[in-house]
Amino acid sequence: MKSYIDCIIANSSEEFNISLNPDIFETNIINIILLLGILFVVIKNFLTENLTSRKEKIVETIESAETQLTDSNNRYIEAQKQWAQVDIIIKEINQQMETTKRNLLKLKWNQTKEDLSKKFALAIEILHNRENKIFADVIREVSKKALNRVISKLVNQLGKVEQSAIINRKIAQLGD
Repeated sequence: MKSYIDCIIANSSEEFNISLNPDIFETNIINIILLLGILFVVIKNFLTENLTSRKEKIVETIESAETQLTDSNNRYIEAQKQWAQVDIIIKEINQQMETTKRNLLKLKWNQTKEDLSKKFALAIEILHNRENKIFADVIREVSKKALNRVISKLVNQLGKVEQSAIINRKIAQLGD
């Protein structure tokens, strides 16, 4: 590679003479400087306006994004607060439902207990009434049979006048 570079330098120094031309008018340095100056002034205004508008748009976009981020964070915080409130309300509702459920079960239990107590009391009363009626019927039947037996014995042993007096007394005693 070094030999290739040496060949180029050797060939260029033989064929071409590189030297600086000090003649300003011949080299058009003034024209080039004027052209560069005019281009710099014209392009500077265009580039400045373009870059300024781009910068303003970028700044506006960044500010808008920051505003949106702030708004989003505020909405997120508000949503978290609302979520916490909803969670508290749900817990309160669940507690109220449990309390209401317990109260309803107690009320239903008490009503059922009261209804059953009334039904049992009524059944016991009905049984006592039937027992008393059966007892009264048995006493009446026993009394009738005893009276009939006494009457039949009296009929056989007593006369008609004595029998009627005894029957009237017994009837009077049963009526009382």
